[in-house]
Amino acid sequence: MDYITVANATLPVYLTMAVGALARRFGILADHLDVGLMKLAVSLLTPCLIIERILGNPALMDANQVGVAALLGFGLVAASIFISYACGSWVGLEQGRGRRTFGISCGIPNYGYVAIPIIEALFPPATVGVLFTFTLGVEIALWTVAVGVLTGMERAPWKLLINPPVITIIAALLMNALGLDVYVPVIAHTVAGNLGSCAIPLCVMLIGASIYDLWGKEPINWRVAIASPILRMALLPLFFLGCGMLLPLSLELKRILVVQAGMPSAVFTIVLARHYGGHAATAVQTVLATTLVSLISTPLMIAFGMKMLGIEESSP
Repeated sequence: MDYITVANATLPVYLTMAVGALARRFGILADHLDVGLMKLAVSLLTPCLIIERILGNPALMDANQVGVAALLGFGLVAASIFISYACGSWVGLEQGRGRRTFGISCGIPNYGYVAIPIIEALFPPATVGVLFTFTLGVEIALWTVAVGVLTGMERAPWKLLINPPVITIIAALLMNALGLDVYVPVIAHTVAGNLGSCAIPLCVMLIGASIYDLWGKEPINWRVAIASPILRMALLPLFFLGCGMLLPLSLELKRILVVQAGMPSAVFTIVLARHYGGHAATAVQTVLATTLVSLISTPLMIAFGMKMLGIEESSP
């Protein structure tokens, strides 16, 4: 699959972000709406999307593959956080002055609402269901390893793992395992699909609005602004792709690794840094720098990864 094809799949995601930023700029998407809209997306729309993509998904009927996907999500993100934390000292960051935040903000890719529409544009629908099992592992890494790096592992908020998307993923996988998916009526799938399809554009617009809010608010730390894209958008992707080449993974998981390799830093790391005593300015710099570079690097990395893993002929 060539660069132009991949770029055509990724560009609509960034244009949707731009729409969100413009909506914020002209007061159409007021900032006081963010909490309510995100709560709607996380508590209702995203669980509907999860149900529609996981229930009856033939790629998720093998318990071993489900376990591998979750373990891979946890392992890759946890390793990326510690690699990024180690690299923080090379950037001149010290603990208490941004090093821990640099570790989590470079280590956690935008694994959800930016990755989903790209995967849907490039690959068959079953791949998104496998992505959710991968993100189950990422969620565990986020609320244990990432927050643990910021606060100490003994203070990591394990209870926050009990959230609507995680509960829905586990419930849907259990229904598949017990063969209950066949009893879900078609109309329920249709309603879940209709509601779930609203989650992605809404959340991508909110990400764009959040980036607009952050732009220019913090003085530029050029070391972070230069180092974070090199690490998040070039070096860590090679780690992801190397795992895809060396490990005996399913085709769906290889597709997910390719897209995850091209993702910028997750905007949510700014929330983590602010809430758990991190250095918010470092997280802001990392998110903005990697997102800006990703406009060009994401299609390049995805196209390169497809060739590296031998899945360039994949199509939806």
